[in-house]
Amino acid sequence: MQSTDGASASANPSWVAADMGALIHECKAKLAEHDGESDRLTAGITALRAERETVQGKRQQVMATLEQALHVQELLRFAAQAGVDLRGGQRGGAAKRVPDPDEREGTDSSMDESADPTETAATPLAEEGGDTTEASAASDASKLGPRGLRAMQIISAEPDRQWTGKLLAVRLEGQGAEADGKAHNRARTLMDDLAKKRLVLKMHSDDGRRCYYIAAPKAEAA
Repeated sequence: MQSTDGASASANPSWVAADMGALIHECKAKLAEHDGESDRLTAGITALRAERETVQGKRQQVMATLEQALHVQELLRFAAQAGVDLRGGQRGGAAKRVPDPDEREGTDSSMDESADPTETAATPLAEEGGDTTEASAASDASKLGPRGLRAMQIISAEPDRQWTGKLLAVRLEGQGAEADGKAHNRARTLMDDLAKKRLVLKMHSDDGRRCYYIAAPKAEAA
């Protein structure tokens, strides 16, 4: 009798409607609970992302300051060494090598006094006796600036590599410069300037469609 009564009650429309109403209320309560938990987690994630962006911004500023400080340190070191060697050359009465930022060695070279002045202005000038002057070498080093010094350090560290604007830009400015056409142009312009000073050599591929730069031989860079 009880099973029959239970079956009859479950089949009663009014009982089913009341049960469904209770189930719907239960589901809505659970959904509200889950939505509240989701909102709490979303707010926490948003706060963490904002905090992470702030930390990354501060890190980039410190990295930029560090790179500038390293550039200034290198410039001061090479300028100081150039001054010491220049003074030593005056006291000794003979020209001595002044190290460039890439630590290339200068070698004695002779030049006709009637040489084109526009050509000699781009390279260390020769003394009347044919020796490279310390003043000219020091002047070239001091005129490069921090970015030029850094570029020469990078290029001279791998003298056999064929350097392009893109490759040097990535070394100077980081991986973010790999797809930055303006960064490539800046690096290419910098290497053109170094080529005018005969610190690097500008080369062309066999088909003439591509140009690249290599470190100048020591005798050429002197």
